[in-house]
Amino acid sequence: MDYLNYRINSVEYRNSHLVHTTTHKLRYTFNSLAYEGGAIMEQISKALTHFDTKTTEVYVITPNIVDLSTYEKFEQRL
Repeated sequence: MDYLNYRINSVEYRNSHLVHTTTHKLRYTFNSLAYEGGAIMEQISKALTHFDTKTTEVYVITPNIVDLSTYEKFEQRL
């Protein structure tokens, strides 16, 4: 994690217009995008090495009803 934090900080230093982020925020983003993309909590929990899916649910910031068309548009941009 230290190396990743170092890299994030160096990118921010060179690009002051970017919003500050952390590895923790990246985990939240991963969880939410994976869930919106159709992954189930058990899969996300396993990817994050959580022992309990309740822990993973704390990280997922998305409504229970997911519009996959938004995710598909995002995925096409990648």
